[in-house]
Amino acid sequence: MNLQISFILIHFIEVFYACIPTQQVDSSATTTTTTTTTVATTTTTVTEPPFPCNNCPKVYDNTCQGFGIPNLIQWCPTAAEAGIEYTLGLINSIFPFIPAGSCGTVITCPLTTSLRIVTFLGDIPAPVLYAWCEESGPNAGIWYTGIDWLARAELVSLACRPIVSG
Repeated sequence: MNLQISFILIHFIEVFYACIPTQQVDSSATTTTTTTTTVATTTTTVTEPPFPCNNCPKVYDNTCQGFGIPNLIQWCPTAAEAGIEYTLGLINSIFPFIPAGSCGTVITCPLTTSLRIVTFLGDIPAPVLYAWCEESGPNAGIWYTGIDWLARAELVSLACRPIVSG
């Protein structure tokens, strides 16, 4: 029995010494390899469609700089990010109570935002999702929302703002 234990013990000692790696380190010879890897990046650019109106300025807030700018509470998407498109004369076929030949836009805000309009009374939630501006006549160049002959509100600007705001 002692012979078997001795044999197993010697066998493990041989394996133990056989598995110890030895390496000679030469401190005088040092090699440095530098590898440079170039990775192609993809940039997505969102552009606004052409502006067809002649006498009406763009109504979407041009101070909106995009997601997270200036911060996650006060940001608003740019007109291109919000998908703002202006039409000339088409909005009257969708909403017949808007004067014919008007420049118009239908606003669908991106997720996590809602439409806010700036009137002379201040910034308020938008009760509607469209705005129009007459191209000719006494009200040319002024943006409105609402029903022309019943209750229209003059706009200074409009923007999609975060639902959760500070």
